[in-house]
Amino acid sequence: MDENKNTPDTPDSKSNPGEPNPAEWRKIAPPRAIYNLWSLIGFFLALIGVMGELFFFVIELFSTETPSYQGIVYVIFLIAVVFGLLLFVVGYRREKKRRQSGKPPSFSGDILARYPVLSLMISMVLVAAVTLVFGIGSHTVYEVTESNSFCGETCHSVMHPEWTTYHSSSHARVDCVECHIGSGAGWYVKSKLSGLRQIYAVSAGIFPKPIPTPIHDLRPARETCEECHWPQKFIGFKESVRSYFLSDEENTPFKIRMLMKIGGEKSTFMKGSGIHYHMLLASKIEYIARDEERQEIAWVRVKRDDGSITEYNHVDDPLDEEAKKTMQVRTMDCMDCHNRPAHNFLAPMESVNNAMEQGAIPMDVPSIKLEAVKALDTDYESTPEAMIGIANSLRTFYEENHPELIEESPDKWKQTVSAVQDLYKNTIFPEMKAKWSAYPDNIGHRDWPGCFRCHTDQLASEDDESIFTTCNKCHLILAQGQEIEEVNVNFVEGLPFLHPGEEDPFEEFTDCSDCHTGGAEVYE
Repeated sequence: MDENKNTPDTPDSKSNPGEPNPAEWRKIAPPRAIYNLWSLIGFFLALIGVMGELFFFVIELFSTETPSYQGIVYVIFLIAVVFGLLLFVVGYRREKKRRQSGKPPSFSGDILARYPVLSLMISMVLVAAVTLVFGIGSHTVYEVTESNSFCGETCHSVMHPEWTTYHSSSHARVDCVECHIGSGAGWYVKSKLSGLRQIYAVSAGIFPKPIPTPIHDLRPARETCEECHWPQKFIGFKESVRSYFLSDEENTPFKIRMLMKIGGEKSTFMKGSGIHYHMLLASKIEYIARDEERQEIAWVRVKRDDGSITEYNHVDDPLDEEAKKTMQVRTMDCMDCHNRPAHNFLAPMESVNNAMEQGAIPMDVPSIKLEAVKALDTDYESTPEAMIGIANSLRTFYEENHPELIEESPDKWKQTVSAVQDLYKNTIFPEMKAKWSAYPDNIGHRDWPGCFRCHTDQLASEDDESIFTTCNKCHLILAQGQEIEEVNVNFVEGLPFLHPGEEDPFEEFTDCSDCHTGGAEVYE
């Protein structure tokens, strides 16, 4: 009798040459409950997460520069790993309950179990391909969103003023994201969520003109500025020579040579004085401003390293305790004085002074200081209109008063007009209503209150002691006038300030911004 006729024709008894017996590979196969759609998706998702982490780890390992937002990438892939594992477990439990209830399996895992190595290799190739595409794509996206051109040119019409002034600032080689965002995943996400609102505002045309400052949700200065600038460092003194030109026909030069007392923390010689007294780490200065721009300071509290506390309230309009509870108490940091570190919109008086000192505007053009400031400090609807208006304003004055300049020195005339027009294009932006008068500059106290926001006799303690003491706490005048080469001065008290055209010194507390506004108003 043929033995094959008595052998039952079942799947377990069938076998093909070169293939393992199904009964054997089923004994070593994983639990069949893992073969379900949820678990497989979770497996691939977790595998992509692991591969992604390795991919960016290798990039970071061999890269000379680490992207500021590298952390966010690791977080995304870590979330993929965790979520994938959760899906895997949930799918397994659901499938196991399904089998226990007598329902048929979701699908057979015979192929996966029969060829585990091949299945794993195919899975790895697919996952590697997905990871590579996603990794390169996301890495490119991060590089683009970190770039200065993305910040300044993507929304060109909106950010054009900031983009232009950034290139002429002392931070022109510092990437925008270093100050506006800093490192870390949290601030990256926060900035991009804010960016979505800004995209909507730009698309809908509902963004404010000019862009308001200060930025109230800006990262703290200790996490941005202090990455490069060391607040504990004792700087001491710095010499500063400032050049001005008067508004007479000769454009008379006037210079001030000053010794700036920067100070710093680690010093017994200048302890308690100097400009950087405000940033001494052992002390803490807090204040309340009445306005959004932080120009009207109504209350100041100083906590010193010896434990003493002094509060200064406004003499004429003090804040009561209830008002203090409803208003923001801000701790003073770098940005309260250095509030225009990269986007400084120079006032016409300052930009013209600089251009004349550098030779861009010839100093021998009669009355050019006054006429250039007047031409710049005029309301124009657009930049093209301003170019025509500036040329017409200058031509009208010089044709009436100095026609020989246009006729005999055409090259100098063209240079002068072009230089004044360039000043306008680089400092004033009528389309966005952005100019010096819209953005206070708190360094100094000429065109804006600046230091005098707090250092005024209007803020006093309960003992009638005002914050303002003496000018030489922060700076000394060493020389002033047309010639400042020789210095013969008391280095403790300095010289009293002599305003050009005045013979008597100014009173020690004089608010310059009462007359000076940066434009032509002071000449009227």
